[in-house]
Amino acid sequence: MRGPAAALLVLAVPALAGAQDRLRVGSVSAERGHAASGWLEVPDGADPGTRIPVSVVHGAKPGKVLALVAGTHGYEYTSIVALQRLLPRLDPARMSGSVILVHMANPPTFYGRRIYYGPDGKNLNRVYPGKADGTVSDRIAFLLTREVIDKATHLADLHCGDGNESLRPYSYWQVSGNREVDEASKQLVLAFGLDHIVVDRDRPKDPAASSYTSNTAILRGKPALTAESGGMGLTDEPSVRAQEAGALSLISYLGIMDAPSIRVEHPVWYDRSEVLRAAASGIWQPTAEKMQMVAAGTLVGRVTDPFGKVLQEVRSPFAGEMLYVVGTPPVSEGEPLGFVGHIAESEPRP
Repeated sequence: MRGPAAALLVLAVPALAGAQDRLRVGSVSAERGHAASGWLEVPDGADPGTRIPVSVVHGAKPGKVLALVAGTHGYEYTSIVALQRLLPRLDPARMSGSVILVHMANPPTFYGRRIYYGPDGKNLNRVYPGKADGTVSDRIAFLLTREVIDKATHLADLHCGDGNESLRPYSYWQVSGNREVDEASKQLVLAFGLDHIVVDRDRPKDPAASSYTSNTAILRGKPALTAESGGMGLTDEPSVRAQEAGALSLISYLGIMDAPSIRVEHPVWYDRSEVLRAAASGIWQPTAEKMQMVAAGTLVGRVTDPFGKVLQEVRSPFAGEMLYVVGTPPVSEGEPLGFVGHIAESEPRP
């Protein structure tokens, strides 16, 4: 079945999870009105497995099931700290609905202090919905799809700039072509409260090759967002607080529990964006900073060889704002150097 009728069917199914007397994520299980924490076990395969820390807070009354995913990239620390702080603020006795907290989606990259890639050389946020018989990144994505995404009604994938990225806070509104889900995702992004929003219409449309955490939820008919706050391996209070406050605002918006709302009323929308990438491996020397406004053709930085010879001059392809700039010298061919967004003149529509 395809088209709007299929989308409505998919939207209707997840609500059953919020009506169950027991909510289970892997071996972590909570009865209605209770919370539980434990591990989602990723088995050994072609390479060693891992253990993903999760909490299940199952409300006393039925309602929406919000999945909050932290640490998809292990060097992105702000969301991991934010969910630690959020957990004790959730009272299942006062909740109508449930929250699944994935405290650290990618332990191999966290404990290995790895930027972008796991020990298998893969970016977890590019391999969804994963494979049960793949390498560790594939197996993580497979289990998170089955045990978290498929059991949620809504999802927020919480990111920040990786350990090499200096980033301004913003969210992504991903437009899939399913108008009902897209509008619901838009409202979710506004409820999260970050007032700069990238409109992304270019994510994959095939559920069997969804690539990204939030896109996997969206292609299964579940409203979702990706949020970015923090970077450079820091856990500064404003960046962590933005993640925690955004999660609480979603919980309030979905009617799960009374909590402060920080819904944004007048966001800045970016209707076009582009990742600027290295044409060669070398030493990156940025000349622009995050939040800097740039004209078309503005020099953003240079890639040099170890002797100082310029290998590449990187310029903005259009006028806009620098959403992040890589802030450390090492760069490999094909990797990001910065991200620029064009500010929309009017509010985008699905």
